[in-house]
Amino acid sequence: MNRFLYRAFFIFVGLLIFSACADGPERDVEYTIYTTQSSIELLEGEEFQINASPTTQTFTYESTDKSVATVSSTGLVRGISDGTCFINITSSEGLSRSIPVDVEKLRLLEGIDVYNKSNLMSNDSISIILGQTMELAGNAIPSNYNEKVPFNLIWESSDEDIVTIDDRGKVTTVYFGKAEITVSVADKPSVKKVIPVEVMENPITSIQLEKELILRLNQKHTAEASPLPVNYAVRDSSLVWKSSDESVVKVMDGELEAVGTGTAVVTVSVKSDPTIFSDLTVVVALNPVTLDRTSWEIIDWNSCISEEPQYASLNRTPEKMLDGNVGTFWGSKWDAPKPLPYYFIFDMKKSIRSTVLVLLNQTMPGEGTLKTDI
Repeated sequence: MNRFLYRAFFIFVGLLIFSACADGPERDVEYTIYTTQSSIELLEGEEFQINASPTTQTFTYESTDKSVATVSSTGLVRGISDGTCFINITSSEGLSRSIPVDVEKLRLLEGIDVYNKSNLMSNDSISIILGQTMELAGNAIPSNYNEKVPFNLIWESSDEDIVTIDDRGKVTTVYFGKAEITVSVADKPSVKKVIPVEVMENPITSIQLEKELILRLNQKHTAEASPLPVNYAVRDSSLVWKSSDESVVKVMDGELEAVGTGTAVVTVSVKSDPTIFSDLTVVVALNPVTLDRTSWEIIDWNSCISEEPQYASLNRTPEKMLDGNVGTFWGSKWDAPKPLPYYFIFDMKKSIRSTVLVLLNQTMPGEGTLKTDI
């Protein structure tokens, strides 16, 4: 019995000690207002919702400068104008907190500056030759806009039979004519720019053609005419061929046929512009031979451009007619020309039996052909 009482006493004392510890003094706890954002940055017109806790309390909100930012009774902050202020928060239990607010002036995306990537020059209109391409790009106007609109561009052509443009701004010409390229901002289609485009001709300015040709009677030959520049682009590039004497040479689409002995000039011209032409002098003989002139000597002559001191450096002397180089030639007096005819006396150094001797000059567009029959 005494042992039982002894044990019960110790259990009772233990419970008293535990109860005393549980009912001891409160610990010091720091209370504050918590928000999802420690500071707020807004554009003019932009809004932000403050979420405050602990949720067991209610809160009131106040702006220190309503001309910069306002705040609703539920904590919805709205940017009004450029500047800074604070939003003061007070809880129902007397807690408080201030959140700094920075409102930036809203700069709208207003336009697009379109430029050529190759030279960085702005383009308000485009003139481009058929066959050419170009790459366009755009810059935002103003470049420091802060409106929440990504600068993603959409490119479109008004007539893809004239010109096309891909999503990277590459322009490809298709045919002659006029069209418009429109570039707009994907998320703000009211911001756009329309660029007139004209696809133009690149005219033929000359025709490259062999200058002289010697054929045997009944021989055929294909003359190769090459319009220049090589990147020409015209609606009608057809050529017209004509022989000055069809009893000597007949021609059709560059196909020559020697039908009689003698000399004729074959002319090829641009059908749409006959002033662009080139001449080919054709000599037809029974057994034509090109004479070797390397041993010939000029005995006399009556006109040379080198007689005039200002042109002496051109070195266009009569001897150039004998050097076999088509890149060098003789020229007559220019500023003070002598009266025609001009003559030359050659020493051929040996006898030659021939029925016809023909001298051909280096012709240029618009010039005639020198022909001498002996």
